[in-house]
Amino acid sequence: MQNLSLRLRTFAAALLALLIFIPLTAFTLEKAFNSSLTQSMLQQLRVQSLSLISEFEFKKHRAVMPEQLYNDEFNIPGSGLYAFIQSQEGVLWQSLSTLNWQDIPNIAGPAIGEEDFSFHNEYFLYAYTAEFEHTKGYQAVSFYILQDKQVFDSEKQKFANTLWKWLGLVAILLLVLLLISLNAALLPISKLNKQIRLAEKGQLKRVDQQYPPELEKLKTSINHLLDSEEQQRSRYKNSLSDLAHSLKTPLAVLSGNSELPNDAREPINQIDMQIQRQLKRAVAGTTGAFDNSIEVKPVVNKLLSAMAKVYADKRLELTYQEEDQNCQFLGDMTDLMEILGNVIDNACKAALHNILVTSKLVQNNLQLTIEDDGAGIPADKQQSLLKRGTRLDSYKEGQGIGMAVVSDLVSAYQGKLEINQSHLGGAAITLTFMSTLNN
Repeated sequence: MQNLSLRLRTFAAALLALLIFIPLTAFTLEKAFNSSLTQSMLQQLRVQSLSLISEFEFKKHRAVMPEQLYNDEFNIPGSGLYAFIQSQEGVLWQSLSTLNWQDIPNIAGPAIGEEDFSFHNEYFLYAYTAEFEHTKGYQAVSFYILQDKQVFDSEKQKFANTLWKWLGLVAILLLVLLLISLNAALLPISKLNKQIRLAEKGQLKRVDQQYPPELEKLKTSINHLLDSEEQQRSRYKNSLSDLAHSLKTPLAVLSGNSELPNDAREPINQIDMQIQRQLKRAVAGTTGAFDNSIEVKPVVNKLLSAMAKVYADKRLELTYQEEDQNCQFLGDMTDLMEILGNVIDNACKAALHNILVTSKLVQNNLQLTIEDDGAGIPADKQQSLLKRGTRLDSYKEGQGIGMAVVSDLVSAYQGKLEINQSHLGGAAITLTFMSTLNN
């Protein structure tokens, strides 16, 4: 969840809300429609019952009803609307629509003056009991109206289909509007992200576009960070330059002193090398993620051309393979040349015939691999060479000379150095650095 983008998080939250809201809305509307439809059915059956009551009467001890009723559904067998009248003496009358019925259901009637509305098998049942004058006195008569539920269920299904169809269209429309509004809301963030990437490439010194108030504070902080980083790098370079200049003269005087014992000259040279190395590391360490980007290909070609001349007697085949175009190094060109120069130089010393330099982008990181067909580095020493505190130039064969400088510079750029076996037969030195991000 932590790695999901804001756009995906917002869209997922809105989608979840719709998945909850749409079914709940459909359930509520269906329930309201069914309740309204049921109430409407009750009113219809009540009206039908009143029409039967108005037609019914006793004459000469017999129940009298018209042969044909006003509602033709009562007169058509199997129409779906049925009626019958009964008293304590049994069924007094039944509509022609019940002609196909084998038996009249025995249903207890409600109390006099009361009505009952319920479901009976596959029918709606409405019953009402009234009193009529009879020769034996007033007699309770129950009127029953049954309505087939098929029409009711059909109306429910039609409403449900229509409801889900329109709710689906509304949900799709809401999602489209959400995506449009989401893109519009996140557009300033995308613009800010683009400018930060340009700053990472060294193509932009400050974030200069206008943003909503919520992002203006972030813009100010980023610009402050860029300014502070630039000022700090400038101060470090100036201080280190002054330090190098102040140390250079005393060391030169000591080295040129003819009275200096021979056994002291080597320590002085080592001190000079250590100072140069640490100064180089400190300068590289001030290089942040917002530095200029250097194209790798020209630097590699220049170094390979130089090495071909230096090791002309070995007749080495120096090959550069660029798997991804326009590979960039975020940092100083001098640092890149020193790193690659030392590694390629060591590879040339160890190689028999072939040197292969490969550059590519791996998950937005620049990966440089230098391979040779020499004796290689023993497997039991490869991991120890990468341990912190181990001097890589302590090995006499192969990739030994100058590798301490390489290790320091790679660490200063927060990079990674790996030593493996090359398919050429020798060693494969892999250098990984943070590279430019894709737009």
